[in-house]
Amino acid sequence: MPPLADGFIADEHEVWLGSGEEIYRAACEALNEWVMFPHWAEVSRQEAKGQEVGQIVAMVTRIGGLWWVNPCRILWRCDSKDTYGFVYGTLPEHAECGEEQFVIEHRSDGSVWYAIRAFSHPRHWMAWLGFPLARWWQCRFVRDSQARMREVVKR
Repeated sequence: MPPLADGFIADEHEVWLGSGEEIYRAACEALNEWVMFPHWAEVSRQEAKGQEVGQIVAMVTRIGGLWWVNPCRILWRCDSKDTYGFVYGTLPEHAECGEEQFVIEHRSDGSVWYAIRAFSHPRHWMAWLGFPLARWWQCRFVRDSQARMREVVKR
């Protein structure tokens, strides 16, 4: 995707999870339990389930022999009759600057989709210096997140 104003890059990724109310409910519950984070990334948070506005969460992972703690704050919920999800924004200690949306969509044709939408640019000097590697990690996160959601919902 092309850069946005101020050097931000927009990303939008969707994956089909199945069809029907049962799949939609299972996907919403998986999101509620933070299952969308890959096995290689731990999510640190005070609340065991859910995403409340104002809640601070942090993705903790090891990259290149270094531990990275990337904190975010839940900014708002994206809930409606046919959507369930939230948006979080990065905090100053995060390697990137931006926002990310995680949402389950139950579309009019009955299909259920998991979408990740984000805009970001590097904040930490190492993320700027290693920009191609940082983008690779972002794409890996999306791929592995989609795989986790498909795996959990298909059970």
